[in-house]
Amino acid sequence: MGGGPENTISLLELLSMLKEMGLSPGYEFSDWRPADQRVYVSDVRKAEKELGWRPSVSPREGVGKLVDWVRSNAGLFNELR
Repeated sequence: MGGGPENTISLLELLSMLKEMGLSPGYEFSDWRPADQRVYVSDVRKAEKELGWRPSVSPREGVGKLVDWVRSNAGLFNELR
């Protein structure tokens, strides 16, 4: 769902987090394409208003949990290939 402006991270910050977690995803820089979004931030105000939901996990913790889950469920991804 996202976490609003206070929890926004860049792709480079995400790559840095992944590297710290022992992963090394490949990437390369290229020119901007016409449809590229320079910035995206989820507006979570409606979820807060209607559901009482607020982000309770930091981006670093959330990425760590996702990495742990993917590692624990790697077989699910192999089945998709």
